[in-house]
Amino acid sequence: MDVAREESPVSKAVAALGQPDKTSRERFAEFLRIYASLNTRLAYATDLGIPLDWVPGYRPPDPTRRRGRSRRAQPSGLEWLPWCVNNGFTSFAEIRVEHVERWLAELAEAGYSDATRARMLSAVSAFYRKYLVREGLVEHNPVAMVDRAAQHLNRPNGTPSRTVLWSFEACRALLLAAYLLADRHRHGRRDRAMVEILIGTGVRAEELVGVNLDDYHRPEPGGPAALRVHGKGAKDRRVALAPPVADTVDAYLAERKPARVPARTGQVGARTREPLFITRTGARVHVSHVQAVLRRLCATFAPPADAPPPRARWLRELLASEQAAFIAAHLGPLRETIHPHSARHSYATHAKNRGAEPRQVQRDLGHSSLTTTEGYLHDAENLALSAAHDLSPALHRGWLPQR
Repeated sequence: MDVAREESPVSKAVAALGQPDKTSRERFAEFLRIYASLNTRLAYATDLGIPLDWVPGYRPPDPTRRRGRSRRAQPSGLEWLPWCVNNGFTSFAEIRVEHVERWLAELAEAGYSDATRARMLSAVSAFYRKYLVREGLVEHNPVAMVDRAAQHLNRPNGTPSRTVLWSFEACRALLLAAYLLADRHRHGRRDRAMVEILIGTGVRAEELVGVNLDDYHRPEPGGPAALRVHGKGAKDRRVALAPPVADTVDAYLAERKPARVPARTGQVGARTREPLFITRTGARVHVSHVQAVLRRLCATFAPPADAPPPRARWLRELLASEQAAFIAAHLGPLRETIHPHSARHSYATHAKNRGAEPRQVQRDLGHSSLTTTEGYLHDAENLALSAAHDLSPALHRGWLPQR
């Protein structure tokens, strides 16, 4: 990416920020460092129109790798910063609520959905509220005056989420598919363990690939386990792994080779923490792999009508079985839309339908942080009461031995 070429319009947009001791690139870096997650930084940078090369911690994808970071849409010129430049603004302090509403109207005319416009507006609001106002560079946040209801940016209470919910049987089909292929692919056991954790705990895909080897703890063989996940806002939490899920992790660990964890320049003492899920080369599995696994399971058991028959005899025989027919019936409708985030919605819905307390499901998903005292006093109890203990055995009933 040509940084010099992209730096000019963005620099214009922040030329009036003053304080010559800091460049526009340093300003944006300060704002983005508020967020610990690189994925969050990239999301804000994309919606605001900040060049990705300016994002702290960003590394361009390796073009020689078969899979790299998910490709992001090319800038449209309607992101907030380019829009400000194109409309002649020289200072963010000049922006008024009518300007923000005009920007939203142009996004709507360009075909942006209400959900996308709401997300982009939130990014602008965060930039003003969390950085420009606090730094004294503007006096107020113009986004706070926007009538979101008039802009159709607020969903009415009770409106269902647009995220596709996996039925209980579809969750079983995904687990069964991963189970049947676990010993047929080089990384089958690893991928099965990832699918089990995703569905059995409702963790985010970023949290799943972000866990390290020492985050997994199983006190007794055959019993439940705990997994420390690193959530949004640099907040860690422990989630429970029911015995069927922990068994898949142990099966993966039995064949897992040591990860490639290079020492950092000037590093003395402890090495970088070792990731739990690693690639063939020993590097941490990328978040895009989680969706790739789900898509592969769907494509294997519910291929398109025009797909050629599989070459492998074992796979042809497997697809002719009753188990494969069950999987195809439930994964076929998901083949084009399957996404890891659906696992969180599915976990919450099915756990609640099976009698789990809403407050416990909220803890499991990490939707709200507990106080430090609650974390110390009730962490073990939370793990013991986790909805995962009831949901996971039910998902496996009928094709795994019951404990």
